Amino acid sequence: MTENKSKGKNPREFFSDHSGFPSKSLGQNFLKDKNILDKVVSLAELTDKDEVLEIGPGLGALTEELAKRADRVVAVEKDKKLIGRLTELSEAYGNIELISEDSLNIDFRNLFKGGGIKVVSNLPYSVSTPILIKLLETRDIFSTLVLMLQLEVGERIASGPGTKKYGSISVLLQTYFDITLEFRVPPAAFWPKPKVHSVVLKLVPLNAPRAPIDDEKLYEKVIRAAFSSRRKMLGNSLRSAFPKDFVLKALESSGIDRKRRAETLTIQEFSRICKNLSEQNN
Repeated sequence: MTENKSKGKNPREFFSDHSGFPSKSLGQNFLKDKNILDKVVSLAELTDKDEVLEIGPGLGALTEELAKRADRVVAVEKDKKLIGRLTELSEAYGNIELISEDSLNIDFRNLFKGGGIKVVSNLPYSVSTPILIKLLETRDIFSTLVLMLQLEVGERIASGPGTKKYGSISVLLQTYFDITLEFRVPPAAFWPKPKVHSVVLKLVPLNAPRAPIDDEKLYEKVIRAAFSSRRKMLGNSLRSAFPKDFVLKALESSGIDRKRRAETLTIQEFSRICKNLSEQNN
């Protein structure tokens, strides 16, 4: 944890005269509300021993708050136009490591020597789902994730079976994380104002999946196939990825009606389907 030594402009001053308008293609909406920043950082329960990963730091408002509380902050920013401001912060605090790369092309394991890393990020709207999948794949190095997302995405992640928003991303993340929807964030908290509300989620990796998963890649394949066409019955949607006879036998062995639709299935039921499909391949 390092005291602020910066003599340059703070993020709010930077907002007022920043000449490059945020990139819509990169989904840039910069968080500026100090109260929201404090609430986000508070959820992470940071100590001066913690290492933090921030994806898409933007102009560094959240980065600065993280640097005040954590031992080390690794900030990954794709937009080269923002590197100057972030470099100022890095030099001022001394505990910010700036990575000028696309987070989707980085192996997060190479950024940290140990485990128990915390992720605190206002994720770029345009790539939030692929980033979530990437974080899922490296969940064993993380202890807590506090993520700000577009409200619709956040609600999908937290939705349960039998709801319209329940989908593949809901099942995948809920299989491996405890997820709580913490609070909503209005458009006025950002610059420029987005057209949608946002939400902050807290994800804590589970010690073991909620249901037995022997083959994670097969499990993901089953889930994605099941939700590939929400209107189709399960017996038909799964056939987009598996032979018909395999599908029908797996559903029968799992005690699941082939006429059901994916959004009605629990994690435990998806696990049974995966197990029975796997046994047919052996």
